[in-house]
Amino acid sequence: MLSREKSKAIIDRALKLSEADEAQVSLSASTKAYLRFARGAPWYSGQSQTHSLAVRSSFGNRSGTCSVNQLDDRSIEGAVRRSEQLARLAPEDPEFVPALGPQEFERVEAFDPSVEERGVEQLTGGVDKCLAVARKQSLIVAGYSVARAACEAVGNTAGLFGYHRDTAVHHSQTMRTADGKGSGFAAEAGNRVGDIQFERSAVTAADKAVGSAAARDLEPGKYTVILEPSCVGSLAWYLMWFMDQRRADEGRSFFSNNEGGNRLGERLFDEKVSLYSDPRDPLGPTVPWGDEGVPRRRCDWIKGGELANLYNTRYWAEKQGVEPVARPGNIVLTGGTGSVDDLIARADKAVLITCFFYIRQVDPRSLLVTGLTRDGVFWVEGGEVAHPVTNFRWNESLVRVLKNVEAMSETVRTSPHDWKSTTTAVPGMIVRDFELSSVSDAV
Repeated sequence: MLSREKSKAIIDRALKLSEADEAQVSLSASTKAYLRFARGAPWYSGQSQTHSLAVRSSFGNRSGTCSVNQLDDRSIEGAVRRSEQLARLAPEDPEFVPALGPQEFERVEAFDPSVEERGVEQLTGGVDKCLAVARKQSLIVAGYSVARAACEAVGNTAGLFGYHRDTAVHHSQTMRTADGKGSGFAAEAGNRVGDIQFERSAVTAADKAVGSAAARDLEPGKYTVILEPSCVGSLAWYLMWFMDQRRADEGRSFFSNNEGGNRLGERLFDEKVSLYSDPRDPLGPTVPWGDEGVPRRRCDWIKGGELANLYNTRYWAEKQGVEPVARPGNIVLTGGTGSVDDLIARADKAVLITCFFYIRQVDPRSLLVTGLTRDGVFWVEGGEVAHPVTNFRWNESLVRVLKNVEAMSETVRTSPHDWKSTTTAVPGMIVRDFELSSVSDAV
């Protein structure tokens, strides 16, 4: 781990060597401890350390970048010179903007020293609990646990400097019945190993595996569905990926209006829907700057169903005469009260979906995406889980999903299956008229 002082000294050393009109240096370092387990036993574990330094040099509006993974004087000077060589060869960039000057970045508290000092030791104890749950129920389990301590720093010849450090822990497992007919997945994320409830997570995956083993047929169609937070988190990140102002202003997005420009200020979703990001939020703290060194602050993206913000680059912000808005590093979807069990209790007839997999975009103009369910789908009737049902391919517009929200549980930190995020906080949802388009043979 590099301290703030050491990081600044390395960046200053690189900038002092620069002969370019301007230069920017990005520096990162991390220590990662990991433990993979499979077939009910630890498979392998290890610890790695990485360093990365990237130098971007510019002559006029020509730029070149070089990165290295060593921080000795020779490597740093080599990166500076190579980036300058590339810059001189590069074509002119019509969207070039000068380096950003000094900025004030919010201080984010997200570091636990024990992750760096005792990561493998702490993970081992947690995984032991997971394996014990699997053995007790005669289930086959596989999964992965990782604890990472990292720092990032950025600086340039215009006087900008920022430093951030954090720790992040992620644990996931899939439980299978011995005959392969039942499967359950659960994952947790936090900034400390103590944030991860290993046994609770394992019991959740085991219950889904056992409960999904005798799935009954269910015809494809539109159903009221109950989405667990993991599923909602996947959809929320896909929505955020589309919330680019330039794409909207140029008519290439659902967020484009028919007259040219974007739909900022319009009510596009159910009024219960509010989505924001905040680098200091305890449910998912993150780096307090984004691309180009633009500060990240609390930003409402959707507020009471109304489109409140779209992110942009400094070039596009200047062209449109607006302030630059950094792409977020975390997302928080404001929820209601209670748990997913409370959502189940209020449902008359619904399909409970516990995990989404392999989500892909279909049409950016309608925000239509497709994906699969897996690891446990259940029929809910009379406020109770009645029996498991088959898996499905689904096709649904993110717009319709957020227009058809009927109820939400409380917001919790979660880790979507396909994002492996440690900075996602969302509720579970009841959504009406969700299209389960065809039956899938997945387990």
